[in-house]
Amino acid sequence: MPNTPIETQLQAFDRAILTGFVRQSLNSETLEIDEWHVQPLHNATGIATGGVYRVAGVGREQDGGREWSLILKVVRLTQTGRIAGEDMAHALYWKREALAYQSDLLADLPEGLSAPRCFRVVEREGEMLWLWLEDVRDSYGWRWPLELYVQAARLLGHFNGAYLTTRPMPEYPWLTGDGSLRAVLEAYVGLRAVVRDPHLWQHPLLRSAFPVPLADRLVRLWDDRGRLLDVFERLPQTLCHLDAWRGNLFAPRGTDGGEQMVLLDWAYVGRGTVGTGAGDLAGASYGMLGIEECDPRVFADAVFENYLHGLRAVGWQGDRRVVRFAFTIMAALKYGCLLPWLHDVWDESRYGLWECRVGHSMDDFVHHAARWVYYLLDLADEARGLVDEI
Repeated sequence: MPNTPIETQLQAFDRAILTGFVRQSLNSETLEIDEWHVQPLHNATGIATGGVYRVAGVGREQDGGREWSLILKVVRLTQTGRIAGEDMAHALYWKREALAYQSDLLADLPEGLSAPRCFRVVEREGEMLWLWLEDVRDSYGWRWPLELYVQAARLLGHFNGAYLTTRPMPEYPWLTGDGSLRAVLEAYVGLRAVVRDPHLWQHPLLRSAFPVPLADRLVRLWDDRGRLLDVFERLPQTLCHLDAWRGNLFAPRGTDGGEQMVLLDWAYVGRGTVGTGAGDLAGASYGMLGIEECDPRVFADAVFENYLHGLRAVGWQGDRRVVRFAFTIMAALKYGCLLPWLHDVWDESRYGLWECRVGHSMDDFVHHAARWVYYLLDLADEARGLVDEI
C-alpha cells in the first residue's frame, strides 16, 4: 500500500471517514458524498512534503447537492528530514507541522492571521502522515500588489510582536529551537561550492543576467555567516512561522476589511529572532516573482517599515536598529546563499520545474532573480555596517 500512488490510495480511502471530514468543512450533520476526484497541486515543495492534493466532489443533502473540496497534504520522512533524526527542535524535523495542527497553537493565533482548519492527521505506513485540511483559496493571483504585502507585513509584525509583549512563548518540545537559520544554512552548505565554480558563471544566461560579477561577494556572504549569525542569535526571540512568504500566505475575499490572511505550511514554526518574519516575506516573495513589477528597494522598504509598524501596534518598543539588522541578515543570508536554481541553469530538463513554479520563462526568472540577488548583497553590506551598533 505505501508504494501505491496517492490517487489510487485515495480512491480506496474509507468513505465514512472522508464523509466526516467533509461534514466538518461544510458544518453539515447529514451530507452524504458519492464519488470524488483528486487533483495534484503544483508548487508543492518542502522538506517533508510528499505531495499536496485537492480532493473534491459533490455531496447530497435533503435540500439538494453541495460541492465540497478538501486539501490533503502528504508529509513523509525524506532524506533531507533524516538530517534532524529524532531532534524535535531541529529546523528540519519532519513531523512538526502535523504536531502543530494537533496542538492548540494554531487555533489561537494573534488577530488577523489564521491557519487552515485541520480535520485530522492520519498515520499511514512507511513513515507517512496525511493532513486533511480546509481548502483555502487566494483571491488575488500569484503576483500580489504591493498593498497586500503592506497588510501582510503588518500582520506578521502583530504576530511576532504578540509573543514579545503580551503572550508567553509556547513550550512545545517540537517547536524549532534557536539557531534555525544556522541549521538550514549548514544543511545546504554544498551550495557554496556551486557558487565558487567558475564554470557555472560561463553559462550564457548567467552571463547575461549578471553583467557585474558577484561570485566573490556570494562566497564572502557564505564565509561571513558565522560571525553575523553570532550577533543575530543574541537578539530578542519570539514565536515565528519561519517560512512566511507569498507561497504560504493566502488572502481570501470576504474577510473583515481585508485585514485577515491565512498562513499555510507550519513545518518550521518555532523560536526566531524578531525581524525574521519580514525577512522571509520579502526574501522569498520577490525572488519567486510573487509581487507585481516593483523596484527591489521599494518593495523591501515597504515590507520592513510595515512589519515594524505591526510590532509597534502591539506595544513592542525595542530598538529599530535591532529589527533592521535582523531583517537584513535573514533576507541576505537565507535568500542570498540558498540559490538552488543557479546549478539548474545548466540542466535544461529542470527548466520546466522552475517555469511551473513562477509562471515565467527560465530566462525571465533568472534575470528577475539577478536583480534581487544584487540587492540582497547590498543588504549584507548594510548588515555588516550595523554589527557594531547592535
